[in-house]
Amino acid sequence: MKPMAVLVALALGPVARPVAAAPAVSGPRIEADAAEFSFGRVPNDRAVEHVFKIRNAGTKPLVITRVQTSCGCTAAMMETSVVDPGQTGRLRVSFNPHGQKQVVTRTVTVYSNDAVQPTLALKVTAEVVPAGDEKKAPEPSKRAHAREAKLVFSTACLKCHGPKSSGESGAHLYASACVACHGASGAGVRLGDEVIGPPLRLAGMSVKSGPGLTQTVQAGTGHPAMPGYGKAYGGPLTDAQVASLVDLILKNFAAR
Repeated sequence: MKPMAVLVALALGPVARPVAAAPAVSGPRIEADAAEFSFGRVPNDRAVEHVFKIRNAGTKPLVITRVQTSCGCTAAMMETSVVDPGQTGRLRVSFNPHGQKQVVTRTVTVYSNDAVQPTLALKVTAEVVPAGDEKKAPEPSKRAHAREAKLVFSTACLKCHGPKSSGESGAHLYASACVACHGASGAGVRLGDEVIGPPLRLAGMSVKSGPGLTQTVQAGTGHPAMPGYGKAYGGPLTDAQVASLVDLILKNFAAR
């Protein structure tokens, strides 16, 4: 480089050089506009349909060899079996809710000549309701109150999670403080897939001894829904009340 050229280069600073364009993806490449679609609330007396867009992001024709659904209630078909590079095809998916109930999820698997991703799995979901109910507002949750980060033994919470009177013990205390989460028979409480309180059956519990159960009731488990019920831990129960609950669990909730 000549001296003058060196001076010019130093004055101008770094010079940007063109960056080579990334090479195009070789071969056919399958893509979908979405991996999942929800039909929402669907009446059980008529079918619904959705169209997924299947794009070929590669350099060679994409050949759809087969489309398979996870259930006979769902049908799927490509409008064309070959999608040219850069083009988009339409995958029509129909769902027949007859005989179905509640929330269902179905899978549609697309097979192609994409060597990198030969199968593409798509999902459709629907909440099937009786005909006419699809326009009604969803039923409110059966949960009595919103989930709290920590169960506080305030006056409101004590209505479901504390004794009705200071002298309660044993079965009466269990009915007042424990039934809301663990059930009247100790079988646990669930709302759909959500576990409100686990079963109190000794065979399935990690803590089975009297001292271990006493510590659990007194101090809690660390889970927000099971704080310490003993007065020493901020709860409403005396040592005698805790002992009466432990005695009840050991006698009445043995493994069946």
